[in-house]
Amino acid sequence: MKKLFILRSAALATSLMTMSFASLATSTTGPSDDTYWNFRSNGLAATNGQGTTWGSGANFGNNMLLSNDGIEVTITAWADTGEVSGDDKIESAAVSRNNSGLLNYNRHYNDNNDGHYVDNSGDTDMLLFTFDELVSITGINLGYFSDDSDISIAAFDSLPTLQGQTWANVASAASYSASFSDLDTSNYSIATSTAGVDSKYWVIGAYNGAFGSPGWSTGNDHLKLAGISTVAGTGPDPKPPTDVAEPSSLAVLASFGLFAVWRRRKTA
Repeated sequence: MKKLFILRSAALATSLMTMSFASLATSTTGPSDDTYWNFRSNGLAATNGQGTTWGSGANFGNNMLLSNDGIEVTITAWADTGEVSGDDKIESAAVSRNNSGLLNYNRHYNDNNDGHYVDNSGDTDMLLFTFDELVSITGINLGYFSDDSDISIAAFDSLPTLQGQTWANVASAASYSASFSDLDTSNYSIATSTAGVDSKYWVIGAYNGAFGSPGWSTGNDHLKLAGISTVAGTGPDPKPPTDVAEPSSLAVLASFGLFAVWRRRKTA
């Protein structure tokens, strides 16, 4: 009788262990909740890109560093201001921000009275976001726009080379690209389009036909990027949930074995 009691207790303990392992496997899989990045000057604290003066060109190529939820992102500004025949070449610009969000001062800011928007008037402005871990961008929030509000976005498997390239060259190296029309100032969801796209390197800017939907009207998109939403990436080859739950399978087999022995001893 004592041996039967011990076997029954062992089977019960193993079953409880099974449920514990199953619970652990469930709680450790799946992406995290959305993280919102507030780029307004009264939003997330930033370093390396603030307090600079514009005009001389000395600050073209600066960067802005922000951290949120244990993730860091470095933001740089770019525009196709290199005047050549054919598609103009990309050059570094200056990234800044105000209460409406991120701004792009390109190299024609003084020459052609080019605005500080992220725009495609004359030159196409874009911002490069370099995260320190894989993320998927699920939403875009405009703090302000003038005229039209079409945007383009792209993701890359490795840090893209922008300096001296054309936007067509850059787009050909993208692992994902798309354009979206008529964003308003609310947080516009792009989660359906970017589902399964995880990257450390993202480019966002005024509508750029090289990144999708060529033929839309251009020259009239003037944006200030107030924020984006991201979710943690899972990587290019995530482990399936069954790998996490493997100890649970072993515990189930053990519990069935102990239960069978207990039943045989009881009926003997």
